[in-house]
Amino acid sequence: MTFKEYYINDNNGNSNCVIRTIAKLFNKDYETVERMLFQIADELNKNFNDIEVFEKVLFDNNYKEIETEETKIKDLKLDNSKYAILCYNKKDFYHMVAIINNTLYDRTNESLDLYVLKLYKIN
Repeated sequence: MTFKEYYINDNNGNSNCVIRTIAKLFNKDYETVERMLFQIADELNKNFNDIEVFEKVLFDNNYKEIETEETKIKDLKLDNSKYAILCYNKKDFYHMVAIINNTLYDRTNESLDLYVLKLYKIN
């Protein structure tokens, strides 16, 4: 797996990993994804980055959850497809990243050492 630095933010300089991941996977700008997540969050009475909210976006766009063992991102064996990964450091840090064609897109390559909690693949 390779790494490519990817970081986008809103007009105020704020950024969120869930918004960045979905923006990268769907080739949309930050503000469009943010508005979409906030609208769904309002409908579900959730926070915009809750699992139920981003899963609705993923599932509505032909992603499915793939069963996987808890492993580090760098040890995943993936095909050349699009993936969203909910991951963590086995402590208190949770994160979301996009992988496209075996390239991890994130702000730092340190994400390669995070552990997979949920793996979503485009159908």
